[in-house]
Amino acid sequence: MDRATRRIEELGTILDAQMSAEQRPEEQLRHLRQATGQITRNANDAIQAYRRVSQAIRDEGERKDSDPEEVALASRALAKARAKMLAALELAGRRYPWSTPPITTD
Repeated sequence: MDRATRRIEELGTILDAQMSAEQRPEEQLRHLRQATGQITRNANDAIQAYRRVSQAIRDEGERKDSDPEEVALASRALAKARAKMLAALELAGRRYPWSTPPITTD
């Protein structure tokens, strides 16, 4: 999840540079679409990782010989990683609120 979060943050930085360098609205929208697709793929990867780790923590917690402190520590680390991911996604979602597809009349 941390890797996906870092990648989403990097994509935001890359997108900012692309948007600053490009003045044509069509190209800006193309960059935005590409970044959105990459962010979505990274978020989906993070969701799958979260599910796997969450299940592993639950399984470990149910074992009779598990260490409750270790399970709690892992749970807190997972919650922290989840919060970082949600913050990165929130920032990405607010980055370019003005971007709407151009209306064409044929």
